[in-house]
Amino acid sequence: MNTGKYTRLEIFAKALQAGGSVRVISNDGECQEIPAGQASYKWIQVTVEKNTEYEILCEECQVSICYLSGCENILDEGVCYLEQDENGRFIRMQESDWYDSPIREAYHFTPWKNWINDPNGLCWFQGYYHMFYQFNPHSQKWSHMYWGHAASRDLIHWTHLPVALEPQEEILKYPEELDGGAFSGSAVVMEDEVVFYLTRSREPRGKVEQILQQQWRMKSSDMLHFTKEELVIGERPAGASPDFRDPKVTWADGRWQMVLGSALEGKAAILKYESEDMESWEYTGPLLTEGEDGIRCVECPDFMELDGKYLVIGALMHHQDPFGRYQMSRYHVGDFKEGIFTEESRGWFDFCGNCYAMQSFEHDGRRISIGWISDFYGEHQEEENGVCGSMTIPREMHIRDHRLYLTPVKEIEVLKMGALYQGHGEEISLKDITPNAYKAELEFDGDCPFSICLSENGGSRMLLIYDEKGLRLRTYGVKSEHVTFPADVDRVEKLEIFVDRRTAEIYVNDGEAAGTKLFYDTSDAGCFILHTDTPECIKRAEVFCMRSIWA
Repeated sequence: MNTGKYTRLEIFAKALQAGGSVRVISNDGECQEIPAGQASYKWIQVTVEKNTEYEILCEECQVSICYLSGCENILDEGVCYLEQDENGRFIRMQESDWYDSPIREAYHFTPWKNWINDPNGLCWFQGYYHMFYQFNPHSQKWSHMYWGHAASRDLIHWTHLPVALEPQEEILKYPEELDGGAFSGSAVVMEDEVVFYLTRSREPRGKVEQILQQQWRMKSSDMLHFTKEELVIGERPAGASPDFRDPKVTWADGRWQMVLGSALEGKAAILKYESEDMESWEYTGPLLTEGEDGIRCVECPDFMELDGKYLVIGALMHHQDPFGRYQMSRYHVGDFKEGIFTEESRGWFDFCGNCYAMQSFEHDGRRISIGWISDFYGEHQEEENGVCGSMTIPREMHIRDHRLYLTPVKEIEVLKMGALYQGHGEEISLKDITPNAYKAELEFDGDCPFSICLSENGGSRMLLIYDEKGLRLRTYGVKSEHVTFPADVDRVEKLEIFVDRRTAEIYVNDGEAAGTKLFYDTSDAGCFILHTDTPECIKRAEVFCMRSIWA
C-alpha cells in the first residue's frame, strides 16, 4: 500500500501462536518487525514515510483494525482505514463505499466497525466538535474498553481519528481474568486546553463485589496528544456501591461540581463532589437518589443549568418499567441552591428504549446532547464488518413548563434531498424506499388517529400508533414485540421522523417527546405507510430522502 499524506501506521494485532508478528517493509527493503500481542490485541504504531510503498506482513497473527494516521490536517482529513482483501492484502477503503450498506446507518454516527457504546468527552474546541466514545475495536460485543475519537465541523459530518485510550496494562495482560478498561468520562473546555475526567475500571471476572472504579484526569491542547493520567478520586464514599463511575464535571453554584453514577445504601443514586481547583475533590453527598427498587445503579449522570432551571439526567441500570421498557434514562427538573438539588418534575429522556448514556455539552448558546443507540433487547444482527451500536442525531435541549424538550439540531437539514412525497388530506403509501434513509414531516389539524408503518421485514413490522390509548411505538415479529413504547403526550400536532436503515428517531410536537428504536432490515428497501380514517386532518405531509454523512 502507499502511505500518501500519512506518517504513521497503526495496527491492532493478536498472535495466533508464539512468535506472531507484524512486519512493515518499505520498497528499499527496510523492515520494521513488531511482535503481536500474546493475550490481547496489541496496539502497534509504526512510523512511515509519506508517499511511500510498503508491504505489511501479518505472520501468525490476526488484525482487528488497521489505519494510517499522522497527516498534517488530520482533524479534517481523518485516518485512512485499511482492510484486507480476499488475498490478505491491505487496501485503502473509501468511506462512501464502506458505509453504503443496509447493515449500518447512513447519517447516524457509527465507528468503522465492531462495538460502540457511551459518548464521552463531548465538547467544542478550537473550531471542531469532538466526540470520544466507548469502543471495542476487536468484535461486535462489549469487552475491554478503549476510547475511540471523531471530530466534526458541523455536528453532522464526522472524521474518524486515531484511538485515544486503551485498557490498563494488567487487563491487556490477563484479559481472561480481568474486565474493565477506560470507562466513560467528560470534558471541560478551558481557554487553551481541554481537561478530561474518566473512570478506570478493573473487575476480577465474575466478582462484581471486587470492582475497583477510580476517577482519573488528563489534559490535551490539540485533542490528539494527552498528558499522563492523574488519579483524582481513588476510593468511593462510605455506603456507595462498587458501581462508582462516569464523572461529569460542570460549573454551578460558584464551584466545580462532579457527579458520579452509583448506588447509596442500596438505592440508585447520583453522587456529588465539589472542587475549587479541579484537582482536589470533596464528597458532599448524593445529588439525587432514586426511590424505586430494582435499579442496580445510575450510570452516565449529567447535570447542568438550562433555561433558568437545573437539569439532572441518569441512565437507570437494570431498571424495567411497567410497559416492559428496559434501562431507560430519566430526567429531573428543579432548582440547585447551596449544594442541594430540589426536584420539581421528572420524565423520560427518550420514550423508545434504545437511547442510553446520553451526554451533553454547551457551545454558542446551545445545550446539545448525543446518546448511545443501544441494543438492550438483543436484536442486533451480526454481519461481517458490521457494527453494533451508533449515536443519536445531536439534539438541542430546552426546558419549557418544567418539561425537557429535545429537537434535532438544525444542521441535520442539510442532508435532505429530493422529496419522495408532498401533499395533504390523504393516506400515504411509500414502498421500496431505497436506500432506506429518509425523513418525514407531518402536521395535523385537530385530533387525527393514525398508524404509520416505518419498517417491514418479512412478517416483522414497526408501527407508530396514535388512538384513544395515546401515542406509542410497537414492534411485531422481533424480540421487543412484548414491549410497548408510549410517548408522554396528550395530543399529536407535529411529527418529525428520521428513518436510517435500522434506526428510527421520532420527535413529537417540536420536541415535547423523543423516541429512538432499532429495527433490523437487511434488504435496504424501506417504507412509509400512513393509514387514518380521517385523512382530511393531515394538514401537511412531506417525505424526503436523506444523504449519507460519509458521501
